[in-house]
Amino acid sequence: MTTANGSAVEVVKSPQDPRLYRYLELENGLRVLLISDPEMAGAEEDDDDDDDDDDYSDESESEPEDGADDFDQDKRCRPEKPDKFGDTDAGDRPIRERSSKPAKKAAAALAVGTGGFSDPDFMQGMSHYLEHMLFMGSEKFPDENEYDSYLASKGGGANAFTEMEVTNFQLDVNPSGLKGALERFAQFFIAPLIKPDALEREVNAVDNEFSGVLQADDARLTQLRCHTSKEGHVFRKFTWGNRKSLYDGPRKEGYNIQKEIKAYYGRNYKAEHMALVVLGSESLDELSGYVKEYFSPVPRGDVPRNTFENQGFPFQGGKLHLLPSVRDYHEILVTFQFPCLNEAYGAKADEYIAHLVGHEGPGSLLSALKKRGWVNDLEAGIGETGYDRCTAAYIFDVQMRLTDAGLDAPPGSGLAVVELLFNYISMLRREGPQKWVYEELAEVAKTKFQFQEEEDATEYTERLASDMFMYKPAHILNGEFLHDNFDTRLIEELLVHMKPSQARIDVQTSAYERLSQYWKSRGDCKPGVEPWFGLDYIEADIPADVMKSWEQASLPDSIPAELSLPPHNEFIPTDFSLKAKSEPEKPVLGAAAANGKAPSAAAQKPGAKEGQTGQKPGTAAMKVPQSAVAAPALISDADGLRVWHKLDSTFKQPRAVAYFNLFSPHAVTSPLTAASTHLFIKLLSDSLTEMSYLAESGGLSVDVWPEGIHGMQLKVEGFSHKLPVLTKAVFEQLANFKVDKEAFVRVKEALVRKYRNVHTSPSVHAEYLRLYTLRSSVWEHEAVSAQLEALTPEALKGFVEALFDKLHVETLIMGNLDESDAKQLGKTVTGLLPSAPLPGSARPGERIAQLPEGGSFLHRQPARNPEEDNSVAEVYFQCGPDNLAERAALDMLAQIMNEPCYNVLRTKEQLGYSVSCGIRQTFGVLGFCLNILSGSNGPNHLDERIDAFLAGFEKTLKKLSRDDFEDNRDALIAQKLQKDRSLLDESDRHWEQIEHHRYVFHEREEEVAELKKLSKQAVVAYFQRFVAPTSRVRRRLALHVVGRSRQAEIAVPAPTGVELIGDLHAFKDGLDLYEPEGQPLPKVQQ
Repeated sequence: MTTANGSAVEVVKSPQDPRLYRYLELENGLRVLLISDPEMAGAEEDDDDDDDDDDYSDESESEPEDGADDFDQDKRCRPEKPDKFGDTDAGDRPIRERSSKPAKKAAAALAVGTGGFSDPDFMQGMSHYLEHMLFMGSEKFPDENEYDSYLASKGGGANAFTEMEVTNFQLDVNPSGLKGALERFAQFFIAPLIKPDALEREVNAVDNEFSGVLQADDARLTQLRCHTSKEGHVFRKFTWGNRKSLYDGPRKEGYNIQKEIKAYYGRNYKAEHMALVVLGSESLDELSGYVKEYFSPVPRGDVPRNTFENQGFPFQGGKLHLLPSVRDYHEILVTFQFPCLNEAYGAKADEYIAHLVGHEGPGSLLSALKKRGWVNDLEAGIGETGYDRCTAAYIFDVQMRLTDAGLDAPPGSGLAVVELLFNYISMLRREGPQKWVYEELAEVAKTKFQFQEEEDATEYTERLASDMFMYKPAHILNGEFLHDNFDTRLIEELLVHMKPSQARIDVQTSAYERLSQYWKSRGDCKPGVEPWFGLDYIEADIPADVMKSWEQASLPDSIPAELSLPPHNEFIPTDFSLKAKSEPEKPVLGAAAANGKAPSAAAQKPGAKEGQTGQKPGTAAMKVPQSAVAAPALISDADGLRVWHKLDSTFKQPRAVAYFNLFSPHAVTSPLTAASTHLFIKLLSDSLTEMSYLAESGGLSVDVWPEGIHGMQLKVEGFSHKLPVLTKAVFEQLANFKVDKEAFVRVKEALVRKYRNVHTSPSVHAEYLRLYTLRSSVWEHEAVSAQLEALTPEALKGFVEALFDKLHVETLIMGNLDESDAKQLGKTVTGLLPSAPLPGSARPGERIAQLPEGGSFLHRQPARNPEEDNSVAEVYFQCGPDNLAERAALDMLAQIMNEPCYNVLRTKEQLGYSVSCGIRQTFGVLGFCLNILSGSNGPNHLDERIDAFLAGFEKTLKKLSRDDFEDNRDALIAQKLQKDRSLLDESDRHWEQIEHHRYVFHEREEEVAELKKLSKQAVVAYFQRFVAPTSRVRRRLALHVVGRSRQAEIAVPAPTGVELIGDLHAFKDGLDLYEPEGQPLPKVQQ
């Protein structure tokens, strides 16, 4: 492990990490971290390993916080991610979608030390544009689709993102394809073509990407903060880029686009400004050979990397900025500016302050704000973006989601909550830095690093490549966990920066019109329009009387008694002993054998008519490889309680996971009970906040969410030592739940807003419409929302009593808890609940509507946000009940189609930035879906182009060579045979089987057996029957969400042969239903 000057570098790694690491610097200055994974090498030799990878969407699960519904919102259909407070937003910059969800793959990432801050003023967004262009071919591999095509054939994919000072490129691939992938990847940084004919296509892709976030609240806020930063500061740059800033504008001013991009590339893409991470199955020496062979030609520049220390802080203190929100909510952001802390990463002084300001336990700022009814959520700290952590400054934000009362409390505009914030900061100054607090943080961080779980390979290499610009070589792996310097002076210096006069305030609110009129009436504000988003805003100085009150609040004698340092954390674990024996798990048979039955006959042939095997949805042939590891065992089954258990001996970690499904027949019988259940769960979660935050700080977590038509689910996971203690405390709170009227008002308001905001993303809206059409036992959001708004505390109290009148609890307990622990935990939980026991058989299964054979249906709705310019076409093909042979054929179809779908519809036809296709498994019914989000095309055109693509793809599929078919089959099998990365991954997979009554714990291995028998002819036949435009029996459902500029399309007659659906509820009421998915329950293990 050496640097360029020959000095040795020992990279500190977790004691639990079996991988081998080597740091080196090439002669051209490129820094490299090599990672050899011996388990990956073993997996290549053993085709029967347990699996986590699942490249189809199982739409039968619920998400705890993402939106106000009980639908699983498949993330492959949309680039959005939840924001800090759990609402779906498109504010995260979407990036190139991968062809699959990797589990245990080879991977590589290269970070270049340049980004948006280095964009030339005449071409803002240049770094982002160049990132796109590097995918468009190189001198050695000139075909612009060759790189993506190679990776797809090897079960992998590629991605990239541009930050302010770093641009990061990543790939993943099945281990056997790593060498070829690196050869192609290296050419990005040696001789990219940047072809003239690709320039306009890719600038359109950047423009489509930008149009996709025009209605995203967090993106709008970020851009306003850039626009209103100090004149001349690099923060003022428009780093997103769009066609105007990157193409039309520069050309009008006489710039040659290709010449300028190449010049920027030549200045900034130099080896000494790069950091490469490679993770593979090969030895370190072999990986070193690959890197030296392929990356040594990367040119060296011998020029300093661009840094921005001389820029100073970006924001002027004492300013208020008011802007409208797209969604219905009020949020205040209080910003403080710290000097760059890159060199002080071992002190974690900022994290110490963030831990206390953002604390949610007793004595916290959040608890005080909640008692006043002003705030529901609070987060504090320095974010992870290039704006938050850069060489110019570190940006510390305190972000609070306000209630109506919090927004309007005097002096108004949300400013009342800021006074209490300064009270709390003053308390921290008065008490001084606390060593015991720092030591608790250090102990938990040390424990997390010591028992670090394996990450997704791509995310791991991506993160480490960027971290190489932050940490010393020895600390690349442990830098984020390192607490080696309790620097009281630095903590005190940072607190000095947290004064009223230095704070910037941003208020983003759906009450903008009302509040802006108030500020305009004062006569001392500055209205403005952000030019790139066209965003109205108000800028004003913090009023003198308000500033004076904040300064008074910062005095030591003004601190309310309710604000205090947090209590010592009793959830920090101290016992890390393992309960499993050292020998490996014994192989077991699958669910059918556990039932005492012989495996069923071979699954039906792909393309055969549904129902031919007599299987219910989700039922599959049972042939389990003898090397498959143990499945969970049913250890108790009685009225009121069913317990599944598996003692972990694979990951050898002191961790555990406990899932609980609480079924009540009163939970979701009507829109009123659905609303009541959801509000009860939110109130329960709110009441757990002070305890759950302490648990989270100690390495535990608890989540509670509505579960379909059944009731609610809870998941407790983390270090096993204190997990039973936390679980008992949670159920004690549940059993003793009382409706607090003050919390009721605050939490209900937040949930009502969540329902109003649901589906503001067009992609999520289209998915909801599809799932609402298919699912028989769900209620329209509008109906649930109406009942929610009318709920009273008294009505909810009566409902909760009925909810727990009768109950069935099903639990899965996995990890470092033995069978007796699991049984005792189950008894403890049911003993606390004041409920009569229900048999497990009382729980109904979800049933899915069966689209008529040969039917083609279309439903249109306008986008929920009237200002939304983006439209979506989602086209769904229903294929019938799930079984192994059908799923193998559909999986193979998706594997082959994924890359050409993206290449044709996105890259070549430029229909929209977000293009995807893939399997949908909806409560045991298979389907296939294509989805396009576009700001430049209406859904009618998108729909037409989808069918045109499918018509062309049929020819591609028929012409597919035997070698190409085998490459795709090998890639898919390799994905299926990947190992679980963590106990949580394995547990989630098993819980999915249990909650849907499938019990096929080794279904990936069973599908691989089907894939090995699958022929190209069978895949062609499957496509021709269920998906191809020429099919007379395919079941096609198209959902169009129509953007603002395309509203006329709603009234356009449906194409010939397509039935236009007006009332979705009436339509699905007239459809037959598939039988519920599931299999007989295995026998209780004695």
